[in-house]
Amino acid sequence: MKKQKFPSEAELAEIRELLNDGPASRILPKNATGVDRMKYALCEQFVIYKLRKKITQRDLAKEVGVDEAVMSKILRYNFEECTLDRLVRYLEVLHKNVEITSDPGGVKIRVA
Repeated sequence: MKKQKFPSEAELAEIRELLNDGPASRILPKNATGVDRMKYALCEQFVIYKLRKKITQRDLAKEVGVDEAVMSKILRYNFEECTLDRLVRYLEVLHKNVEITSDPGGVKIRVA
């Protein structure tokens, strides 16, 4: 029986970088800024909405009024090109009230 070898730290770092650069959902680094944490939390709300409503990315983009490519980036947490106010405006199209709070424990978003 062949013994399995766990990847080295260098191999894991390379894999993480590849995942961050590709179409897969991006993970939030431990040293993320407060702004990036807020953007991440906002993107999460779009993913939650899409899953709950069981709609396609294309339908969600139409509902928000953005290009499907923009929505693709949001759903994959690739938010570098989005500003906080733009993400909030998009989310407000889906929900009447959006309440964002931040504390040392993290960012919390309530929608109604």
